[in-house]
Amino acid sequence: MSSLFYFSIYLGVVLLLAAQLFFPVFQAVDAYWELRPDRVFHRLILLIAVLGFWPFLKLLGINNRYALGYTLAPLPFVRTVLIGLAVGTGIMALHAAVLLLLGVRIFSPETVRFGDWMYLLASGLLGGVLVALIEESFFRGAMQYHLRYSNSLLLTLVFTSLFYAAVHFIHPPEPAAGAPVDWRSGWTMLEGMLHPFKNFAGLIDSFAALFMAGLLLALVRERSGSLALCIGIHAGWIMMIRLTRGVSSEVADSPNAFLIGSYDGVIGWAAAILLGLLALGYWLTGIRRTG
Repeated sequence: MSSLFYFSIYLGVVLLLAAQLFFPVFQAVDAYWELRPDRVFHRLILLIAVLGFWPFLKLLGINNRYALGYTLAPLPFVRTVLIGLAVGTGIMALHAAVLLLLGVRIFSPETVRFGDWMYLLASGLLGGVLVALIEESFFRGAMQYHLRYSNSLLLTLVFTSLFYAAVHFIHPPEPAAGAPVDWRSGWTMLEGMLHPFKNFAGLIDSFAALFMAGLLLALVRERSGSLALCIGIHAGWIMMIRLTRGVSSEVADSPNAFLIGSYDGVIGWAAAILLGLLALGYWLTGIRRTG
């Protein structure tokens, strides 16, 4: 499990650097934009992680596009991403429809103008592609490749999916209103990033959904040998989740409210079941083809 150790150390170093650099960075940003300290801290973590990613890969000896899953030529890559985008959009559209039918969320199109729909789709697509590129390159690209080199497929699938799900709950807490921002602020937020896990029972539904999402994407990466389909599927999920949240609202007193978690009001037990069934079907289909 040395691969998990290396990737954990990398993330740890990124977090420590972010905590140390937060205050001067926040002062520079605050001179031009009014952003919450926790959002600045989160973006600083992402920036440091992206800047250090290639040197980290070079240290591991996997700094090449084939190891990361970028194996296709440009045109086939784009074409496969678009196919994945359609698949991911369809999966999450089905999930959203189930939530609406069960009364977990209520659709309110009259409050959203056509321009708002277009904005939600465009911003969701752009954000989805950016997030998918970063997360897929890290988890299904570098981490899965490095783990798979010396471990069984089952262990690789489980550990990358667990790691993927866990990091979604490691985020800086919002500071109290009026709290001063100084050199200690970054370290205070860093200390609070693991607090959500103190109440793991309260997030297990969303954790399960993210684990199943990671498992399905890991299987796609293993079978296709490329990240293109993973990136498209992941981007489609994000786009549809943002659209769903924009045009509908949660029904807190619904008897089926337990089907969604507190993470984003969309994914939870229902998503975990759907994605789990898709992952199982994808796995069994692969067994029959190669058996």
